[in-house]
Amino acid sequence: MITIDQVESVIHNLPQDLRERALQYIEELNKEYRQSEKKFSFDWVGDLEDEEPSLSTVEIQHKIHTLKA
Repeated sequence: MITIDQVESVIHNLPQDLRERALQYIEELNKEYRQSEKKFSFDWVGDLEDEEPSLSTVEIQHKIHTLKA
């Protein structure tokens, strides 16, 4: 496993312009990571209570998709 100290040491040995690029890259990785952490939400549950019970699963999926949008 890579430690923060190892990463810091490598970055420390880079020229200033490459340090800036490394920082930008790390920030981009962090942004992607935070976006991938988003959890699925069930806030649409209950919105289909008034619908007919005869809806097919495909019709229910389409309605859920429109509710989430």
